[in-house]
Amino acid sequence: MSVSGHHRKHKPIHFLHNPAPHTLAESCLQFLHQLGGPTLIVIDGEDNSRCRAIATLLHGNEPSGTKAILEWLRSGKTPAVRIICLIASVQAALHEPPFHHRMIPGQRDMNRCFEPPYEDHQGRIAEQFISILEHYQPEAVLDIHNTSGMSPSFGVVTYACDAHEALVSLFTERLILTSLRLGALMELSTVERPVVTIECGGSNQPESDVTAKQGLQDYLFNTQLIKQPQVPMDLYHNAVRIELNEGVKIAYADQPLAGADLTVPFDVEKLNFGAIPALTRLGWLGPKGLDVLKVHDADGTDRLSHYLLARSEGLYSAQRLKLFMVTTNPVIAQSDCLFYACAETTHTVI
Repeated sequence: MSVSGHHRKHKPIHFLHNPAPHTLAESCLQFLHQLGGPTLIVIDGEDNSRCRAIATLLHGNEPSGTKAILEWLRSGKTPAVRIICLIASVQAALHEPPFHHRMIPGQRDMNRCFEPPYEDHQGRIAEQFISILEHYQPEAVLDIHNTSGMSPSFGVVTYACDAHEALVSLFTERLILTSLRLGALMELSTVERPVVTIECGGSNQPESDVTAKQGLQDYLFNTQLIKQPQVPMDLYHNAVRIELNEGVKIAYADQPLAGADLTVPFDVEKLNFGAIPALTRLGWLGPKGLDVLKVHDADGTDRLSHYLLARSEGLYSAQRLKLFMVTTNPVIAQSDCLFYACAETTHTVI
């Protein structure tokens, strides 16, 4: 198996065209060692006048998409159309211990790099992938992830349309609509080229690998891609991010810890995608109170009190909420966000 550079040397993505199935390692980890760095795998289909794209492993600790793609590549089955597949943060996944780091410490989150400037390594990968999409003109793009904690599967899109709903429904019946702009791949979505984020569930949940594998079947092998979802979809609007302010000390424990600005119970992940009533306790606040938290909203308004409130030392939900991407990883809580939230009043079924 040879992985070659493409065009000019400084472009970070290697290209791999129609690799022979028997040359690919069986294990995901060995496969990533074979690739060595960010790689675009191009597989010819029954109809090469059409193309579909997949991006996965944008975060090094989210392997379900790569496992599903490897299983398909090793099967040798020809897809309906040409497939281009970016395996992105290979070095982050291989950084010891493997599949532990979202990104290599000190580097940028790959899924925040799909807008200028493109000056660092992650930015150059994003910039090259954008030019690859322009070149191949895929009819759809999947960005396959795992959630930061234990969670059911869901999809995230930047606006409501039939194509987004159809693509997400290949994997899950839960769909979140967000107007937040962070430099994520899905923000490049257009009518001609819909892009959706698929969150398969936690990386330690066996069902997440199943979700990735089963969802890819239709995407890879069906001639017609955009069709009406077969099941009702739960749609949540206006997702916001609950973030920690700079320098906040977070702890995970079953009771408030001295010295922590926020203590979150270990079992908080069980709240992922359950509708929680108003005044559900989410943790304990230190002397700084609610000042340790902020809401990242699409229009920049501070609506923290819409979502959270402080009662004595407790942190509570201010209204009936749907929480998702709740994490018990302090590094992710501090570098990314504590969780996303939608008001349950925005929930509709389509």
